[in-house]
Amino acid sequence: MWFKENNPGHRFEPALVAALARLAPYDVIVPLAVDRERRWLLTDDHGTTLTHADVADQRTRCIVVDALARLQCTVLGRLDLTEYDGMVELDPRAAGDRVRAVAEEWSALQFDPELLKRAARAADVLDRRTASLSDTVPLDLEINDIYPANIFADRSTGVLRPRFFDFGNALWAHPFVSLHGFLDAVTDWTRAPLSRPDRDELLTTYLTVWRDHLDADPQVLRTDLAATEALTNVHRLTSWHRLLPHADPLELRARAEIPHNYLTAITAITAA
Repeated sequence: MWFKENNPGHRFEPALVAALARLAPYDVIVPLAVDRERRWLLTDDHGTTLTHADVADQRTRCIVVDALARLQCTVLGRLDLTEYDGMVELDPRAAGDRVRAVAEEWSALQFDPELLKRAARAADVLDRRTASLSDTVPLDLEINDIYPANIFADRSTGVLRPRFFDFGNALWAHPFVSLHGFLDAVTDWTRAPLSRPDRDELLTTYLTVWRDHLDADPQVLRTDLAATEALTNVHRLTSWHRLLPHADPLELRARAEIPHNYLTAITAITAA
């Protein structure tokens, strides 16, 4: 079995997992028991997660992004944000303001003033990039942690069926950002950028599911997918930022570089 106790900043996860298991029981872990008050979650052990060889295999990557899109489309419009206490809502057009708020908070701590200046410039770029987003895809579950080690490799039927878990980083935001997180993880695990043909195939695989589900203009979806790439590190920073009030001094010393690195990554948008 597998047991998890959530950080209070991710206290919504047991309830979210239970809801996802009702809606998509073959695509996520199915809990044996949840305790919302204690933030506890108990499931079966589902075996091994994706390996480095899996991540390096384009066919496997296509299976994962297809499964991700199908999971997202299955739950789209069927979850109620008010049921998940502590889940942050972040409209794409508010991403710049979120970065400004973090920079202002950290400026009071005399934190790396040059980085905070770059963050302010990055927030302006985010404003411009998100202004063009359409409303084709509404705010919904953004899993925000589609990482290979968070995907069980279920091959019990003889073919790979990804089973997703670890939803503690989730936001209520633009769902497309989840895909960008996975593509970043692929680059990280393989230590090489995706080739243009492989990347295009993955984007097309993902968007085909969304196009069919929404009966939407493929070009609008592709434009929105490109625009949401800039939000990936903003979402990661937001997820970590909500944990800080619950961290003790030892945790703060051990983990402080993580939100710092995400803010640094956000500022790279000014060079693009």
